[in-house]
Amino acid sequence: MSPANHAYLDMKYNDQTALGQSWAGLDDVDTAYGWDPGTYLPGVPASSVLGVETALWTETIVTPADIDYMAFPRLPAIAELGWSPWGTHDPAAFKARLGAQGPRWEIMGINYYRSTQVSWPAGS
Repeated sequence: MSPANHAYLDMKYNDQTALGQSWAGLDDVDTAYGWDPGTYLPGVPASSVLGVETALWTETIVTPADIDYMAFPRLPAIAELGWSPWGTHDPAAFKARLGAQGPRWEIMGINYYRSTQVSWPAGS
């Protein structure tokens, strides 16, 4: 399951995002994390969904830093959708865990998008 309006990492975060496309809509952390793959398609039972995937098309991507910016923090959101049952999802807890990754990503040199939907620690 990989709906473009939730799981394509090449979609812009918001109207001000310089990189990315907007043809499938804007896709910030809440949108990437807030959909249930098991109920997304009417008439398709959850048992028929084998997993989730994401794509990053590169029409607007030039550098490895651009890839980081478009993937983080949405990639962890999509990963959690695939790794854990929908009933265990807690958006507030997820965003707290996600925000805690900011300092780690800084140390690793990952050029991530500082979504306003996440509380990032000072300095990250």
